[in-house]
Amino acid sequence: MKTLEEREFNLPKVIIFSITHFIHDIYTAMLSPLLPVIIERLQLSLLKAGLMLPIFRIPILIQPYIGYHADRGKTLRFLPVALIFTSVSMSLFANSTTYLMACILLFITGLSAAFYHAPAVFLVGNASGPRPGTGMSIFMTGGEMARSLGPLYIVTIINLLPLRFSILAAIPGLIAAILLTLTVPELSEKDRNRSKHSLTFSKLFREGGKSLYILIFITIFQSFTKYSFTLFLPTYMKTIGFKLFVAGSSLSVLELTGALGALTGGTISDFIGRKKFLVIATLAVPVFINLFLTSKTLLLKMIYLLIEGIFMFSISPVRYAIAQELVPKYKGTVSSLIMALSFFTTTFASTVTGYLGDKLGLYSSFRIISFIPIITIPAVMLLPGKRH
Repeated sequence: MKTLEEREFNLPKVIIFSITHFIHDIYTAMLSPLLPVIIERLQLSLLKAGLMLPIFRIPILIQPYIGYHADRGKTLRFLPVALIFTSVSMSLFANSTTYLMACILLFITGLSAAFYHAPAVFLVGNASGPRPGTGMSIFMTGGEMARSLGPLYIVTIINLLPLRFSILAAIPGLIAAILLTLTVPELSEKDRNRSKHSLTFSKLFREGGKSLYILIFITIFQSFTKYSFTLFLPTYMKTIGFKLFVAGSSLSVLELTGALGALTGGTISDFIGRKKFLVIATLAVPVFINLFLTSKTLLLKMIYLLIEGIFMFSISPVRYAIAQELVPKYKGTVSSLIMALSFFTTTFASTVTGYLGDKLGLYSSFRIISFIPIITIPAVMLLPGKRH
């Protein structure tokens, strides 16, 4: 019988969860490259377009609650169902004919994504055994690869087929749901006994101590820049004269090396320490965003996006590893809390960036938000050192 507990690093399980994470996040990655299409089709302002992301992310608020039940062995069977809903609703989003329809489909996608990520992070944490940094890096690589190939995937489909056939984009998600059905473990007797124990969020914060509050602060302000930049990057590229395929490809370029950053970030931090790695990556983020903005040619812009992706996306798996080390008994709950805060930051980050984009232009908006992660460096220095 497949059970939850792993005493050693289980690479095959981690890889399977990474593959299904890749397929799931192909669909959540479609919003940014589809945004220029929806803006033009529905005649939306940047502010109104930016408000779509909060609708997409609001359901993420329940993710810590889902993670809490994942820690007790529940909600795991939601994984295949969540993947089906995500793939179908986001594929239909491409063919939205009204703003209301687009918002409803985004809300459904956000809800199903919450029911997917919380149990998935919990399962990866358990399968990783004594190497949570490496396990989370492999898992997050699946997500970052999806955000690299997802824009190309949907842009290719809408270029080759009429929008009314966008539902065909859901096929890989349906196949992955079958794979998850065969992979999700069953509850052992120990897991059933653990599910009877209660956990309150006050207890979670007591166990995490002040370091958990510090990690939350870091997560919010680092995520602000990451999600604002990735959401509006294709729109920015289109406003400065590039065609939709090039605009969508710019996000794929960023996410391509983002996958490399996600793969190596947690692993490197296992060796050099979480704090040192976070400081280096955080300092690099504004440098390469501004080099991208000020470069004059498409080639240089793509080169700087490639480098930016490594640093920007290497940070997330390190934060999740820190969270699981702070509260090792409740990996699902604490990881879901950090992930929820990271995603929910996009609700106001996208609105603020959209407002600034309408008033100042996206070029000036990007320059302003690029420096926000710098304020987290003093907080990073207050975190505990690497735990063995």
